[in-house]
Amino acid sequence: MTDRDWTLWARCRGMDTTTFFPQKEDGRLAAARAESAAKSICRSCPVVAECRETALQADETHGIWGGMTYAERRAYARARKLGRVLSA
Repeated sequence: MTDRDWTLWARCRGMDTTTFFPQKEDGRLAAARAESAAKSICRSCPVVAECRETALQADETHGIWGGMTYAERRAYARARKLGRVLSA
C-alpha cells in the first residue's frame, strides 16, 4: 500500500480535471461554476481528508483539493497551526 492509494477511492477519479483546476482566463463566472462543481463532488467524496492533507503537505498552489481552493487551504493550515481547527 502506498501513500497515494486513497486516490483509488476518490470521487473525482476519471473525471475531467478542468473542473478541479478552474482557469481565470475562462472568465470569473466559468471559474466560479467550475469551483462550485468541484466542491460539490468533494463533499460526497470518501477520501476528502486524505486529498486535502496531500495538497497541504505538497503546498499545492493550484486547483481544488480536498474541497478547498489554495486560499482556503492556506487559511485552514494557519488556523490548524494556531490550534483553531477541530476537524475539517
